[in-house]
Amino acid sequence: MNKIISFIIPSYNCDRYLSKCLDSFLNEQALDKIEVIVVNDGSSDKTEEIAFDYQSRYPEVFTVITQENKGHGGALNTGFKAANAKFLKPIDADDWVVKENLPAFVKALERCDSDVVLTHHHTIDMATGKTLKWKTYPPAFYKEYTLDEIMNSWKSFDRSLTFHGICYRTDFYKQNALPLSEHIFYEDHEFATIPCCLAKSVTPFDMFIYQYRVGDSEQSVSDKNQLARLSHTEAVLMRLIKEQKILRSVKDAGGAKRYYEQKAQGLLLSYFTTAALVDDDKKRGRKNSERLMNIFREKMPGAAAIAESQFKIFMYLNKLHISKKTYNKILSSGIYNKLRHNHDFN
Repeated sequence: MNKIISFIIPSYNCDRYLSKCLDSFLNEQALDKIEVIVVNDGSSDKTEEIAFDYQSRYPEVFTVITQENKGHGGALNTGFKAANAKFLKPIDADDWVVKENLPAFVKALERCDSDVVLTHHHTIDMATGKTLKWKTYPPAFYKEYTLDEIMNSWKSFDRSLTFHGICYRTDFYKQNALPLSEHIFYEDHEFATIPCCLAKSVTPFDMFIYQYRVGDSEQSVSDKNQLARLSHTEAVLMRLIKEQKILRSVKDAGGAKRYYEQKAQGLLLSYFTTAALVDDDKKRGRKNSERLMNIFREKMPGAAAIAESQFKIFMYLNKLHISKKTYNKILSSGIYNKLRHNHDFN
């Protein structure tokens, strides 16, 4: 039977989490329509052993590929190349899916031919147990939208236009995606930006699929690691500058260009947050931010223009020695969200 969706699981030394991830796919009503490709990226723990155990028990569902370490992006590249189903979606090995929603997800995908499908996701803070809902708020679900329509109502869609919310039609992805950067972190921004900007059709589903674990100091998104890997964020930003040339191939590229620039400035603001607010050397953080902003003003002025006002705020907060923790409290305040017309996360 033809598979409807390929889930790609990049896996490196994740034996503490992998069983929880792979168990979440074991819904009997969906097993014959999904394939789960586990890419063991040169692990030295029991990751490979666990993955092969699932393959031996459910050979029609799980496939294990073992390779030398190429990093998160390299593991995803391998998995995407091996995907055979109608759609593909990555799930990190320390995360999982909402098992009970898989049958409905598969059925909806069977009826869908859009280039991109969006789903809601949760973030689950493993330290506090707090769960937040990341949702889309389109005029109608299960309806196709163009990028022009999405950009005209950005805040109705933006929380699912991420690594955790995007699902690509496999033939569209293989035709339009570029290989993700290897051996660096934060290349998931390439995944959510470069092929998606070429989409002719995007359909939001009203269901939660991805469960994203947060609150672990070892994660790449922790403040400590984001500061240590600030050069990785910059490398991805430089790649986005380089690869914006793909927009030349798009006829009437207004929506595509606006999407690409919006996504680039989102990562640019993430860089400023870390450099300006997390780095204890405030002068260094300010200089790094100013340097990168000047590059964007020259190389991607559209993204720089979107980021300009918030860049000035970051520079002001930096000079006042405002911490990221204080900044996040401001962002989470009810007054701020009302002023920004942001949807609630609860």
